Amino acid sequence: MYGRSWKLDINESEKIKSYLIKMGGVEESIKNSYELWRIKLGGSTFIYYTSGKLYSTPSAKVINIWDEIDKLVSKSYDLNKDYVLGFDEVGKGEVFGPIITCGVLIRKDVISQIPSELKTPDTKKSHGFEYWTRILKVLEDLISDGFYYIIDIIQPREIDRFNINQLLDLSYMKLIKQLITALPYRKEVRIVIDDYGVGEGLQRFLEIIKGENNVETIIVTESEDKFLEAKLASLIAKSYRESILKNLQERYEIPESLIKGNMSNKALESFLKNYSKEDLWFIRRSFGKRIKKEKPSFYNLISEDNFRCFFCGKESSKVILKDYRFLCSFCGKEIKDLELAMKYHSGIIKLEKESFYSFFEIIKNSYLFDGFSFLVDNSLRKLLTPYEDIGRILILKRAFSKFLTLKIEGDSIAFSFFRNIYNV
Repeated sequence: MYGRSWKLDINESEKIKSYLIKMGGVEESIKNSYELWRIKLGGSTFIYYTSGKLYSTPSAKVINIWDEIDKLVSKSYDLNKDYVLGFDEVGKGEVFGPIITCGVLIRKDVISQIPSELKTPDTKKSHGFEYWTRILKVLEDLISDGFYYIIDIIQPREIDRFNINQLLDLSYMKLIKQLITALPYRKEVRIVIDDYGVGEGLQRFLEIIKGENNVETIIVTESEDKFLEAKLASLIAKSYRESILKNLQERYEIPESLIKGNMSNKALESFLKNYSKEDLWFIRRSFGKRIKKEKPSFYNLISEDNFRCFFCGKESSKVILKDYRFLCSFCGKEIKDLELAMKYHSGIIKLEKESFYSFFEIIKNSYLFDGFSFLVDNSLRKLLTPYEDIGRILILKRAFSKFLTLKIEGDSIAFSFFRNIYNV
């Protein structure tokens, strides 16, 4: 059983306070300067804080009360759109593990089926791993034609080199394209994105989407407090990231207090110093440092469905793989960051059985395809699962838009782009 929380303004808080008292709630004395009022009702304590958050402690007896509060304050749940798409991310300010971005698609008629326990914006509150495992299980049980989600991974190595907000722009562009492609034709859509500092590139992309589709776009701070679709995207992203942290903790024997800690934790600071020279791929080395980050110009390496070499200017779908680096098949020069360009353009690779084991060796011995999503035969999924568990890759059951196939011939890899028409 979980508690619930809501973000309220003063007028809304007074409305809810009156409702709780009308339902038999008893007002109690506040416990500290951060509380504005407390009401006891049905085995739960409702606390309204100076931050604007109303929190209800866990109690099965007040679930109907929670539903009524949703109706009183959550105007964004009363939709006039056929579908809503929500996007949010977690891990932006963390030392360990990747940033997880998430996009959620919800059909209008499915919203009433979403359990009350999921309608909470409090993803920033500290919980144990087991809590997030339960949340993810509830979310996965909802998956249907009217509710599904996709996630993306931004690895610490990328964050150490590139501007975080610009990476988020690229990640959300990819997720939006995938979800928009999956929508039925001529349906009215609302897209909500949490405003982390959305850049001009993503804003221009959204304008194009609006021009080509019947789409309303909303970019707003604290979106998870205001829109159910953003709230669920935040929950899913948090649940996935917590699962990854748990597996990293067990795999590398890192105490939970450290893997969830921040730089104010002296033990964490000592840990990072001791492992500063080790190649622990899941640690963000630039955290807390003033480093000038690069712009992710690698995105321009792909033109239409080909790769462009900046040295000779020629385009091809075939590259040479040598020492886990991509080389131009014409001039032999390294096409640096080509894997990142592929990751953010599509990031989905469909692995055929005949090329799987050759490609699996690349995954085992390098980080070249970290952050990619893979479509693979069920009989081979178990070989990739350990890499998914620790957040290096994702394994998909279907692709919503473009995906890549590859053919390995000696030291060459031929990539082909395919636009997905049917769910794979």
